Amino acid sequence: MDTVPVYHGAITREAGEKLLLAAGTDGSYLLRDSESVPGAYCLCVLHQGYVYTYRVSKTEAGSWSAEVC
Repeated sequence: MDTVPVYHGAITREAGEKLLLAAGTDGSYLLRDSESVPGAYCLCVLHQGYVYTYRVSKTEAGSWSAEVC
């Protein structure tokens, strides 16, 4: 995951939101480690001044799943 430019690692939700709000462009997004679920990621997307967060994780079958946080 470290080679993905939008991946920011173990930053907090607040830090991710600050980065996106500073970007100020709808559709800006980043990927970070989930703070509450080990091994999962959070996809954070800026839309109309609000950051939407989705938890992304691998299923037992090996596919990816997303849920609203």
